[in-house]
Amino acid sequence: MKQAEKVDQLIYGVVSERTPRGYILRLSSDPQVFAKGTVFEEAVYYFYRVLAEFLKKQRDAGHDIHDYTFQQFDFAALDKVHFLTLVSATNDLDPHHMNMTMTFPQARLIDLPETFDQLKALLS
Repeated sequence: MKQAEKVDQLIYGVVSERTPRGYILRLSSDPQVFAKGTVFEEAVYYFYRVLAEFLKKQRDAGHDIHDYTFQQFDFAALDKVHFLTLVSATNDLDPHHMNMTMTFPQARLIDLPETFDQLKALLS
């Protein structure tokens, strides 16, 4: 029986911003790589495609796409409209296999309602 092929998961940091007109998602390692959408899901949809295209071009040009993975981040850049999300991608860079995870600072149980309100304001 043949063993299943190992699939690398590449993790990319994304600064997501809530704007009056919707959302802008920027690659944290290269803010010039971005996508916009009126709703968050739309921005994510476009960002997956923009990220895949950008990384494929980098790889085709002989660059290591691992150089763009999430390695360091200035958390002071986050505020009430900027939040950190992480995108996982497979080595084939298929946007249909990308997933986004939102990250928020740890909160005490008593502070969860405020954290929930912040999240709701960001995504509604």
